[in-house]
Amino acid sequence: MNKIVRHYPVHQLPADLRADLPVNGLVKIEFELEPESLKRRPIAHLVGSGPNVHGNEREVLDYIAELRADR
Repeated sequence: MNKIVRHYPVHQLPADLRADLPVNGLVKIEFELEPESLKRRPIAHLVGSGPNVHGNEREVLDYIAELRADR
Protein backbone atom coordinates (compact mmCIF):
# COMPACT_ATOMS: atom_id res chain seq x y z
CA MET A 1 0.00 0.00 0.00
CA ASN A 2 1.27 3.48 -0.81
CA LYS A 3 2.29 5.82 1.94
CA ILE A 4 2.58 9.61 1.65
CA VAL A 5 5.37 11.22 3.65
CA ARG A 6 5.62 14.98 4.23
CA HIS A 7 8.03 17.13 6.21
CA TYR A 8 6.02 19.91 7.81
CA PRO A 9 6.79 22.93 10.04
CA VAL A 10 5.41 22.54 13.57
CA HIS A 11 3.97 26.08 13.63
CA GLN A 12 1.58 25.14 10.77
CA LEU A 13 0.12 22.12 12.55
CA PRO A 14 -3.27 22.28 14.31
CA ALA A 15 -2.98 23.28 17.97
CA ASP A 16 -3.71 19.78 19.32
CA LEU A 17 -0.82 18.34 17.27
CA ARG A 18 1.62 21.15 18.22
CA ALA A 19 1.41 20.35 21.95
CA ASP A 20 4.81 19.58 23.48
CA LEU A 21 6.66 20.20 20.19
CA PRO A 22 9.23 22.96 19.62
CA VAL A 23 7.64 25.94 17.81
CA ASN A 24 10.36 26.13 15.15
CA GLY A 25 10.64 22.38 14.69
CA LEU A 26 10.02 20.26 11.63
CA VAL A 27 8.02 17.03 11.77
CA LYS A 28 7.67 14.07 9.44
CA ILE A 29 4.04 13.15 8.80
CA GLU A 30 3.09 9.81 7.25
CA PHE A 31 -0.34 9.22 5.73
CA GLU A 32 -1.70 5.73 5.13
CA LEU A 33 -5.25 4.76 4.26
CA GLU A 34 -7.00 2.61 6.81
CA PRO A 35 -7.72 -0.81 5.24
CA GLU A 36 -11.46 -0.53 5.82
CA SER A 37 -11.57 2.71 3.80
CA LEU A 38 -10.45 0.74 0.73
CA LYS A 39 -13.44 -1.61 0.78
CA ARG A 40 -15.73 -1.20 -2.21
CA ARG A 41 -19.35 -0.43 -1.49
CA PRO A 42 -22.19 -1.06 -3.93
CA ILE A 43 -23.49 2.21 -5.35
CA ALA A 44 -26.94 1.28 -4.05
CA HIS A 45 -25.64 1.99 -0.53
CA LEU A 46 -25.16 5.62 -1.51
CA VAL A 47 -28.80 6.15 -2.50
CA GLY A 48 -30.34 8.68 -0.15
CA SER A 49 -27.01 9.62 1.41
CA GLY A 50 -27.00 13.11 -0.07
CA PRO A 51 -29.46 15.94 -0.56
CA ASN A 52 -32.00 15.62 -3.34
CA VAL A 53 -31.05 18.39 -5.75
CA HIS A 54 -33.57 17.37 -8.40
CA GLY A 55 -36.80 18.05 -6.53
CA ASN A 56 -39.29 15.64 -5.10
CA GLU A 57 -40.21 12.41 -6.87
CA ARG A 58 -43.25 13.93 -8.60
CA GLU A 59 -41.19 16.83 -9.99
CA VAL A 60 -38.57 14.45 -11.31
CA LEU A 61 -41.15 12.22 -13.01
CA ASP A 62 -42.90 15.26 -14.53
CA TYR A 63 -39.57 16.52 -15.87
CA ILE A 64 -38.77 13.13 -17.43
CA ALA A 65 -42.24 12.98 -19.00
CA GLU A 66 -41.73 16.48 -20.41
CA LEU A 67 -38.40 15.44 -21.93
CA ARG A 68 -39.99 12.40 -23.54
CA ALA A 69 -42.82 14.51 -24.99
CA ASP A 70 -40.29 16.61 -26.93
CA ARG A 71 -39.31 13.69 -29.14
